Amino acid sequence: MGMAKVIERVPVRRRAPALLVALSFAFAAMSGCGGDAKPTVGSETHFLTLCADASCPSGSECLCGVCTKVCSSDAECSSYGASATCASLSPRVAEGRCPADDSPAAMCDLTCLETPDCGKLGASFRCEQGYCRPRDEAPEPEPSSCSVEPLARSEVVVLGDSLIELSAFTADLETAGTTAGVFAASDNLRSYAAAALSWLADNSVSIHRQYDTARTEGTARLVVMDGGATDMLKIPCGSTPTTDCAAMQNAAAGAELILDSLAADGVEHVVYFFYGDAPPASELIAVKPSIDVLRPLVENACGKSELACHFLDLRPVFAPHPEYFAEDGINLTAAGAAAIADAVVTVLVDRCVAAPSGG
Repeated sequence: MGMAKVIERVPVRRRAPALLVALSFAFAAMSGCGGDAKPTVGSETHFLTLCADASCPSGSECLCGVCTKVCSSDAECSSYGASATCASLSPRVAEGRCPADDSPAAMCDLTCLETPDCGKLGASFRCEQGYCRPRDEAPEPEPSSCSVEPLARSEVVVLGDSLIELSAFTADLETAGTTAGVFAASDNLRSYAAAALSWLADNSVSIHRQYDTARTEGTARLVVMDGGATDMLKIPCGSTPTTDCAAMQNAAAGAELILDSLAADGVEHVVYFFYGDAPPASELIAVKPSIDVLRPLVENACGKSELACHFLDLRPVFAPHPEYFAEDGINLTAAGAAAIADAVVTVLVDRCVAAPSGG
């Protein structure tokens, strides 16, 4: 597979879709897909309720838009329940989700992968970018000035499926990033994207194997990736999928696992772009319900990662542009690959991941 919140036709002649052909290798190798108590929150604590600067009760304070408290260990958050943890704020500061100037190192919070994980907080809570939050939107933090330097292109690793492998995306990203001044003009981006190794779930033909190769060939500061469509391609969760489906759970767990691996290896940022809607005549239109269920699970895995993970939903950038899809309605045209590359570069600049010298 494959601008964002910062910002994912009908065939002229029938032919075997390149994506399905390319991914058949992966499916041939795989025959299938493969009670902790939560905080009880009452009106006394106001834990994780939205706040203004001075609207939290005694014993808590307004941090990153919610009522909680500063912490240095999980034990300090036990009064909020066994599932409350002391969560580092540095990734969210780097993503622009918390203010850069006055955020503490960590605060008590509750991670999640889906909204039922937030049930004990009350019906008004949902899982939002990996953390339980009230359904009312929190105010956006003020943007901070950007003073980072360009990245060496050899420090950038690209992982993913055939939307990357079978298109000019990597070359477009290298050109767009270098032109914008976010990549230094030396070496090349390191792309390991391969349709035959494109499962998100951890197995012998997964994106995890791409990263195994990448880490042996050098360290990375930035990873740009997609992933998840291969897991859903055979529609293992049926026409009305739910998060309880084993394939869905395996894919979500795989997303968490690879992000954990990247964080453990010292990767600083990930830009994870997720698929635009396929045109109505696409071979993949039947997969859309599964992709739609998987999307928030991957976004939440990204949001609660211990590294700065910037999730790009490509639907807004693809919706008005059917010409971004090839004749098969699956793969990318040159314009589609370039549009994704431009969206990634926009995030790198807007989130201060990289910027022109002196920017």
